[in-house]
Amino acid sequence: MNTIVLIVISAFLVAGFLLLKQFSKNSPIAEEHHDHTPVDGVCCGKHTVCDKGYDNLYFDDEELDRFKGREQGTYTDEEIEEFRQVLYTMKSEEIDLWVHCLQTRGIELPSEVKDEVLLMLQ
Repeated sequence: MNTIVLIVISAFLVAGFLLLKQFSKNSPIAEEHHDHTPVDGVCCGKHTVCDKGYDNLYFDDEELDRFKGREQGTYTDEEIEEFRQVLYTMKSEEIDLWVHCLQTRGIELPSEVKDEVLLMLQ
């Protein structure tokens, strides 16, 4: 009887491990591909962001889309705070993906928030 119980438990553990491995490969945040072309032909030097080559990123931050094309030094304090609100609701492993997503959408981070992001990525 004990042998049967051990076999059943082992089967569940193996199945759980395989499911976990499969779900971690197919992350809902990003799908990885191997195109290492920098955005707009320019790499920022932060290879943790540029060299990952992610497509199909989506973050619930569409309110930031109105800042497309704005230069980093032109944000008001209230606008800077909007970026911070999004930043501080993220998991630490999502920050570099979020920055990359903003870059592909043509949104520059405010200088103050960029400094905070760099500190968080270290």
